Amino acid sequence: MKKNIAIVAGGDSSESVISLQSAKQISDNIDGNKFNVFTIYVKGSNWVYKSENNKDIKINKDDFSFSINNKKTTFDCVFIAIHGTPGENGILQAYFDILKIPYTTAGQLNTALTFDKYVCKTFLKDIDLLMAKAVFLRKNDEINPDKIIEKVGLPCFVKPNNGGSSFGISKVYEKKDIIG
Repeated sequence: MKKNIAIVAGGDSSESVISLQSAKQISDNIDGNKFNVFTIYVKGSNWVYKSENNKDIKINKDDFSFSINNKKTTFDCVFIAIHGTPGENGILQAYFDILKIPYTTAGQLNTALTFDKYVCKTFLKDIDLLMAKAVFLRKNDEINPDKIIEKVGLPCFVKPNNGGSSFGISKVYEKKDIIG
């Protein structure tokens, strides 16, 4: 009997479009003779499977399943293809841990820790690991370009604390570009 594989794609970040592309590549490369593959689209609290006639079928979040014509489909494994939240920050991992459904990424604690760059650097600082110098700024913090340059130098990179891939990154060459 073929196992049911869910590919979870979409998400709530600017990376959702890339996630959908990743899901397509994954789906195209899973052997359909061995596995039944279902792409589950996640956006906020809206989780759906698109049926063969392109109808949105809601996912039952109590057990991560869906039903078509009174036939319930459950999953043997989940391939998390969401870039950014909730796929890379531990949220989906915790959910699937609770449901005891295996998934393809690192566990909840590891993904939550590594998704938050500041927390990760704080956690790792005492193990003598080489890391780039950094300044952590919150939304309403006063930005002092001179102090930032003093600590990290120029050029430097500006990157969101809780983002993946390269969205929101900029390389700063001049002091005037730090605030921008």
